[in-house]
Amino acid sequence: MAVTFTRPVPFDNHPVVEQKYIVPTPSIEEMYLRVKKLIRLRTPGGIIFAHPRFGKTYGIRYVMSVLKEDYPKAVMISFGCQMKKHHSEDAFFSLLLAAAGHPGALTGTISKKRSKLTDKLMELVDRSGHNWLVMFADEAQRLDIIEYEWLRDVHDELERRGVRMIMLLIGQPNLLNQKSAFRIAGHTQIVSRFMIDEMQFRGLRTADDLATCLAGYDDACFPVKSDWCYTRFFLPAAYSTGFRLVNQAAVLWEVFLEAHKSARFAHDTEIPMQYFARAVEIALLENTEHDDYEFMLTPAMWRSAVAECNFVSAQEELRMVMLNG
Repeated sequence: MAVTFTRPVPFDNHPVVEQKYIVPTPSIEEMYLRVKKLIRLRTPGGIIFAHPRFGKTYGIRYVMSVLKEDYPKAVMISFGCQMKKHHSEDAFFSLLLAAAGHPGALTGTISKKRSKLTDKLMELVDRSGHNWLVMFADEAQRLDIIEYEWLRDVHDELERRGVRMIMLLIGQPNLLNQKSAFRIAGHTQIVSRFMIDEMQFRGLRTADDLATCLAGYDDACFPVKSDWCYTRFFLPAAYSTGFRLVNQAAVLWEVFLEAHKSARFAHDTEIPMQYFARAVEIALLENTEHDDYEFMLTPAMWRSAVAECNFVSAQEELRMVMLNG
């Protein structure tokens, strides 16, 4: 039996238990490089699209955090686009004001809110030392033409003041249909500002993709700057004798392939980030009590985790989306 290891924080306070953590994926890395290029070229906007549960929102959080290391004072704002029956200019500008951190997001007339937003953004940009800012619009397929026009007004006003607003539209694949529809309808003022660049955000498609993500659990530490990486926290005895999640990539990929094939899906295997991460969390949480110097995660343990993470159900939903698309 392994000796008792004293973890640095209570078990329930760990980011993996609370599901408040981010590990890099190949698509997230590509997203980061693409956004950084748009910043460098001052490209005013682009589309990043994927099916639901592929990790787009997760990617936004990661990219914003890494960009903050590259540009510590840069202005980066993220807001979620909301489903609504009616389009309210008042509510829309309140949303943007709140995202920008304005304390008076809910007060004032529409014209006042417009002015407050421009002034707040200019204040943030002036403090940053840059002449640009980045906005991430999550679930952007929910935006309608009138909301793009309101965003265009913000973009143009900032442009008049010498500031470039770089807008990233993050959403589902029908964002591309919107772009085509805007083009056909002659709304080039929207396409040329916000939809110039395109990137598809992919799931995990190879064992190497899984290895990249699993290495994140071996590398990321909590508390930060401690030597307690995520893998060590849950399996300290096994970790002390060389166990690393990155070495599980081939086995885990085969288990996902088995699940995919047993469900008789015709499309290629592509694992949404949400279900991969859940499978890893289940494997760690369910086997912490079995930790020992000789402990290994077996294929059977991974099969159980993949079954519990609902990957097959997610693939069935994706298949239906593809058929309907």
